[in-house]
Amino acid sequence: MNMFAFKKFIDDEGIIFSYSGTVSQPILSGIAETIEEEFKEFNISIDIIQSIFAVFTEQMHNIMSYSKERVSRGSNRFESPGISIVGYDQIKKKYFVSSANIMDNKDEEKLLKKLKKVNTLDKQELRKYYRELRKNGKEKHMRGAGLGFLEMAKKSSEQLEYNITHIDAERSFFEIKVTI
Repeated sequence: MNMFAFKKFIDDEGIIFSYSGTVSQPILSGIAETIEEEFKEFNISIDIIQSIFAVFTEQMHNIMSYSKERVSRGSNRFESPGISIVGYDQIKKKYFVSSANIMDNKDEEKLLKKLKKVNTLDKQELRKYYRELRKNGKEKHMRGAGLGFLEMAKKSSEQLEYNITHIDAERSFFEIKVTI
């Protein structure tokens, strides 16, 4: 690998922070703290920092909970491989948080349905739908309240961008990008 070319790619794409590998709660806490401190040094408004922090944390929790490629190490059964990027889009003049992980193909239809629904709602409708789901607990499951995409959409200045690339009969690569 040519590290100069890699560095140029990172700079050209506006990538401020990236992480690839196993995700666990201690790793997530350390990374989130680093991101928060880094952005404070850039003199970015606290609202934007909090939105970046919230979206990053939600995406990493999704990787920990839903990745098909889970790895068990010791007592932490939620470690799993994934990738996350925080960056700045020079053209849009906006920050973004992207993540990706391998998912089970059997979850694709349900996932796409949720994402499409979220992207049809404006900010007021998002808040209303979020309150409705929290109240009735319909989306609740063993991994959480099932409100992650709504949380991300509430922080986003644009629709959620996502892509699913099929790997084989059982697995796909899921990507999501949130523009702040």
